Amino acid sequence: MEDSLKPSFLKGAWYPIGRSKKIIKDHLYKTKICDLPITFGRAGDPFALVDSCPHRGLPLSYGSIKNNEIQCKYHGWRFNASNGNCQSIPCLTKSQRELGTENKIKAHSLPCIDRGGLTWVYIAFKKETPESSIPSIPEIFNRDPDVYIERVFKADIDQSMIGLMDPAHLPFVHTSWWWKKISPENFRLKTKEFEPNERGFTLKKHVIENPGKPYKILGEPVETEIRLELPGLRLELIQGSRQAACSITALAPIDSHTTRVHQCLYWSSPWLLPLKPILTKLGGIFLDQDRVIVEQQQEGLQHNPSLTLIDGADTQAKWYYRLKREMERCQREGSDFKNPINPAVLEWMC
Repeated sequence: MEDSLKPSFLKGAWYPIGRSKKIIKDHLYKTKICDLPITFGRAGDPFALVDSCPHRGLPLSYGSIKNNEIQCKYHGWRFNASNGNCQSIPCLTKSQRELGTENKIKAHSLPCIDRGGLTWVYIAFKKETPESSIPSIPEIFNRDPDVYIERVFKADIDQSMIGLMDPAHLPFVHTSWWWKKISPENFRLKTKEFEPNERGFTLKKHVIENPGKPYKILGEPVETEIRLELPGLRLELIQGSRQAACSITALAPIDSHTTRVHQCLYWSSPWLLPLKPILTKLGGIFLDQDRVIVEQQQEGLQHNPSLTLIDGADTQAKWYYRLKREMERCQREGSDFKNPINPAVLEWMC
């Protein structure tokens, strides 16, 4: 398979687990990231633990939480939700407790933060601590999104991610009446400038030619800048003549065959709020079109065919795989990550 990888999970990375405002105090939630079961919740700040009691393995999410302590349903062991430290083992005698048994036991706690209206969990590589860099969301949009859409793609994170960054599928997959339609005979040359960023690459700011109707709401001309970052973040900054907006698509692998996609839209002016139901509906349709096409793609990938990525329209997909290989190599060797992408001008017809 040219310029590609077998589906794998990138560790040493932050992944979204849910919308922050929906994670309420004294409730336990469960999810799976990189095939790892996780229970999470909020005790002021968000917390996340591997969803397994260190005693007999019962998922902690079946238990209860009170005063920042999770109590396992099986034997009543209690753990500090924020750091996993064991607080109490009810069956211990006084002399057993004096031996410090409780102090030696800890549930596996995972770093957890709120950012951009999403709650993120850090999946470590080996036993490393999280990097100082967190998802690079502009501070002005570090809040609950105006529009939030969540979908589960029945596809691995690699195909889901490169499907979302693919520029050549737009006229064939996104065919709604409210989106711009261009037939192949009317395709024009697209020339775009790219540059590396800390963990990916950026399509430099440019004016959108013939923007779709949702973009036109912001006022023409409309400029956009798009950042792609490992492990699965697409951030688009949009500036119209009247208003600004930001679109964030954040992916998290559930397992090797399933990916959860979080779509967030933020805008700079409250006068767009009446359009929220419409934009939520249209955004859901747009994301479902991507979901359906990558799920149909899985039928053709089942027999592991040889695939060909071409220059131009597929170069961003090649870069994604190159970045991922470099990150995995650096983690194996214990070396610092150095972005292998150089500034470039890409061309394709669309």
